[in-house]
Amino acid sequence: EVDGERFEAVVYAGNVKNLPAMLGSRHALQPLAGEIKGLGFHGTTSVLCEIDANPYSWIYMPSARHGSHRIICTGNFSPDNNARGVLTGIVELSRPMGREEIEDELAEIPFRPRYIAHHWESCTYPVQDRASREIIGRVKSVVEPQKLYLLGRFAEWEYYNMDAAMGACVDFMKERFPCVC
Repeated sequence: EVDGERFEAVVYAGNVKNLPAMLGSRHALQPLAGEIKGLGFHGTTSVLCEIDANPYSWIYMPSARHGSHRIICTGNFSPDNNARGVLTGIVELSRPMGREEIEDELAEIPFRPRYIAHHWESCTYPVQDRASREIIGRVKSVVEPQKLYLLGRFAEWEYYNMDAAMGACVDFMKERFPCVC
């Protein structure tokens, strides 16, 4: 049951860390709440920039000179992603930063990124350790008999690229609900 409405099954694609509170203190998942809370993650400051023309969709650029690990050239995915004559990209930085510090970093990065806006998100990448998959396996063993299924990057605590996440969803639906596909 979700918000008073009954369903045959529910696929949860949110952050598994939120699930114990959502299900309530009497749910069978509560004994795992501490382990779920302890799952590791890290965040990203995403900086929207105007960048010089280039032929790339992703630019990986590890360097000791700057804290950015890549530029996602969003403007190269489609001409409709840009204002006329402006190519955009997202520069990712691995810690929270203010505008002045970001602009210092941008000065060290190729393709002359020029700051437009930024946002810090504390939970952008799940971090695996020896126990992560075991914890998620136990969570699934508790919720799946109730037809609550975990699917996606933070629900399964897996680093999924979008294509892998969509593929996992298609495979899941074919396996669990073949009449729907």
